[in-house]
Amino acid sequence: MMEIVFYLSGIITFVIIFLISIFAPTKGQTRIWLWSLLKICFFSVLFYSWFTDNIVLKWILIEASTLFGALLISSSGTERSFHVGWKFLLINSYALGLAFLGIVILLFASTPLQNLDFASLKLGLEGQSGLLVETGILLTIYGYSGKLGLVPNHFWVGDTYAESPSQISSLIASFVPVSVVLAIRPLIKLENELNVHLINASNGLLFIGILTILYSTLMLVSRDDIRRISAKVALFHTGMLTLFLWLDVSDEVFYFLLATTVLVKLLVFLSMGILRMDAGKRNISQILNGAKLSHKALYVYLLALLIAFVFPLSPVFVLDLKIIEIAILKKQFYLFIFPILGSVFFFVSLNKVLPMVRLENRDFNSEIYGTLRLRFYFFWISLLFTISVGAYGMYNLMAIYL
Repeated sequence: MMEIVFYLSGIITFVIIFLISIFAPTKGQTRIWLWSLLKICFFSVLFYSWFTDNIVLKWILIEASTLFGALLISSSGTERSFHVGWKFLLINSYALGLAFLGIVILLFASTPLQNLDFASLKLGLEGQSGLLVETGILLTIYGYSGKLGLVPNHFWVGDTYAESPSQISSLIASFVPVSVVLAIRPLIKLENELNVHLINASNGLLFIGILTILYSTLMLVSRDDIRRISAKVALFHTGMLTLFLWLDVSDEVFYFLLATTVLVKLLVFLSMGILRMDAGKRNISQILNGAKLSHKALYVYLLALLIAFVFPLSPVFVLDLKIIEIAILKKQFYLFIFPILGSVFFFVSLNKVLPMVRLENRDFNSEIYGTLRLRFYFFWISLLFTISVGAYGMYNLMAIYL
């Protein structure tokens, strides 16, 4: 059932982003239908990758999203957006090149396969555990981690989310991480069977995930741009994905995690777009120099941050409870640090945004009132669906304690 919730979350998220890009586009956006067609292509290749077990086809589909994503990033038409689009294309292609090299090594190490499905590869690697197989798994997982945007291949993340229209940012942040995680998870499971040593790709992935969490938190302290703050929120949650991969949680928890990732990224970037468009500026210091601000625009952003970290009916809150449960049952009490890090990140971001409450309230910016009002309605639809998923997750995953 949770798998269906994930697929439904993905479809609803894309529909909302697609409708916003058509009926409430960013000011100055041109060739809307052309870019909308490209959005469909981007979503289609990643959505199809969720269903295929063919490891090569999955890689091809994720690589195709790199090209579509680079074009979408440059849709703003500015010189800066072109540079960022190239950075996105080059870093992601480099990382996926490493992943493909790892896949080739695994196929070489395997006995002859009837097809390229993962189950067939797993069967072909039985009894083949050795340096060659471990190297193939390591390269594949590390390459895919670059597509995730984990340290040290994270340099495309901040610029991509800062220089793209908010609907493009939400599209990339929502669908790329879950698609890559779906490609990585079977490899983690395979490695747990073949290589139980301390030094392995699974532990290495967790290590760079923790570095990513710490990096995003430390960089948040010096950020004044609400776009950059939102990018750090996305980066923090991407780092948290590695923890659940390392814990090897059940399918129910895993698909709930993916649904949470898709919906929370949508809320964060949708609300950020509303606030930035209403304020007309992206730096908090500049916004504070203004006389007035729509508190509706500010409160939706604050509400998105709450949902992303500490709100009791948020799916993220349910996942924090799941981490605490695993820590207690397995006596791995060091896992408590991860919900604590989430709370720390939330309070740092809240400290950044909350001073804007002092500004005098006004209605939405009159020049783009219709656009902001429509985005505002879409935000509430997204919020209600996210809370519904959170409530379902609380009942389904934590029912034993209720």
